[in-house]
Amino acid sequence: MRAESFLTILYSHCILTKHRKNILRLGGMVMEDKLMAAGRKVKLIVSDIDGTLLTSDRKLTKENITAIKKAKEQNIKFTISTGRVASMLDYYTKILEIDTPVITLNGAVVWDPVRNITTFDVPMNEDELKGLLELCKYYQMDYGVMTMGTNYFSKNSFRIARYQGYNEFAKSHGMSIMEVGTFDEDHHCIDGIRVYKLLITDRDPKRIKIFEDHLHTLKKTGYTTSEPGLLDIAENTVNKGLGVQKLTETFRLQPEEVCAIGDYDNDISMLQYAGFSVAMGNALPNVKKHALYVTATNNESGLAQAMEKYILE
Repeated sequence: MRAESFLTILYSHCILTKHRKNILRLGGMVMEDKLMAAGRKVKLIVSDIDGTLLTSDRKLTKENITAIKKAKEQNIKFTISTGRVASMLDYYTKILEIDTPVITLNGAVVWDPVRNITTFDVPMNEDELKGLLELCKYYQMDYGVMTMGTNYFSKNSFRIARYQGYNEFAKSHGMSIMEVGTFDEDHHCIDGIRVYKLLITDRDPKRIKIFEDHLHTLKKTGYTTSEPGLLDIAENTVNKGLGVQKLTETFRLQPEEVCAIGDYDNDISMLQYAGFSVAMGNALPNVKKHALYVTATNNESGLAQAMEKYILE
């Protein structure tokens, strides 16, 4: 190869490389402008709790508390969306001074913590629930149902001890406890009670698969996952996105005025609904695909970082 040809190729390569860098830089600037514009429209922030609002050891960081307080001072509403029951949210609604209705049980119930009333709910179909409970009993699964009153579990469920531990914490902090009971042989204890969620837990993926296959045959019941080895089963129109939609309608807002922040599969529906969707740095890869922006991890106060960067003044 002649020297001048080599120099020509090298020069062309340098020009192309510089051009590509300029395009990438321009693309980054355009995206940043898009994020800033989306953040300025936000009037309601909806955050998941576990893996998002809380650190991995389930603590609230000073940074998150401060950012949420600033949002309220700037007339931006803040609330939480979770798979938990309303009775387990007292601590967070009080510490964060949340006066906006909260989304519980993955969207099956919207609950007003100020008036202590349910403003929207979608209970499970009784016939399909009974069939699932019999299947749980046959396979000797660890299972339980969530209501707005007593929550019932199979006799050897590890969750009974877990919730009893929570109740001790709640009592010591002057908060509401979660009523826990065990199923009778034929599940008559829930006759006439509005059940919003069936929890099935098992470390054996084959046994979980049995239930997933069965759930696909049902007309009115669906499921999601909020942690490995756990099926959250509810009425098939229920998801966090539905809860966020109901809140948005209550406050006469548009989806583009909502910011949703989460980290797990059960958060995807609200990320899809919100105009400004944020995934945590610790979020699952498929969750990040549905987000406009990926922030830092829950252990780095990623919630506060996203709020400070794009939403708060």
